[in-house]
Amino acid sequence: QRDWRPGFTIDLQQKDLRLVLEAADASGVPVPGTSLIFQLYRTLQAQGLGSEGNHALVKALEHLAGFAIEPPSLA
Repeated sequence: QRDWRPGFTIDLQQKDLRLVLEAADASGVPVPGTSLIFQLYRTLQAQGLGSEGNHALVKALEHLAGFAIEPPSLA
């Protein structure tokens, strides 16, 4: 249904991911998945969508792919 009501916002998630990345860097621990999600959320913030919820990650993927994923019809 593409219900985009925010739960935990992208802006808050970015703060937490930044802290994880800093701690991982200081410890020499690779966290490639975290880095990827951080960059995808950054894409959303650049589009002015930082106040949206985590589930809006699909919007970043749609933006990068150049098309929108439509929900299946119920007919």
